[in-house]
Amino acid sequence: MNWKVLLAGLVLVLPLVWVLGSGFGNDPTYIPSPLIGKPAPEFELPVLDGDGQTVRLSSLQGKPVFVNFWATWCGTCGVEHPSLIALAKRYEGRAQFIGIAYLDKEDNLRAWLKSHGGMHFPSLIDVGSAAAVAYGVGRLPESYLIDQSGVIREKYFGAIDPYKVIEDLEALW
Repeated sequence: MNWKVLLAGLVLVLPLVWVLGSGFGNDPTYIPSPLIGKPAPEFELPVLDGDGQTVRLSSLQGKPVFVNFWATWCGTCGVEHPSLIALAKRYEGRAQFIGIAYLDKEDNLRAWLKSHGGMHFPSLIDVGSAAAVAYGVGRLPESYLIDQSGVIREKYFGAIDPYKVIEDLEALW
């Protein structure tokens, strides 16, 4: 075998193998957020079954806020919901958990929450999808950790890892 042909083949093949191999393990649908390290976009949204009550993000400054965008039609949202309930209970009084329902109907939301363990933190209605657009939500579920001063510290894409959320929350104190 001609060593020049072998060498030329290696020079061509090895970079291709490296490029292909470096992509394994990465989620090709993950979109990093340009909001990390920046002030969280403000929202004021109505509370599901809140009798006209609204929640304004800026009114929650002073403690971390965990914002979770979800919907009844999102299968993964049902998978992560028990973890969100457990985290909200664990950090009650120290951090605020907020659910923001995206592109859904209030009757569906009520029925879904009833069948999935209830509402242990405020669930807001994203009227006109304004909050989802401001946060650049691409695929549900999607969550954001906002620190005590209103700056986005983390974006969670897909079902949360509760241990990662605990680690990130604890790092804020």
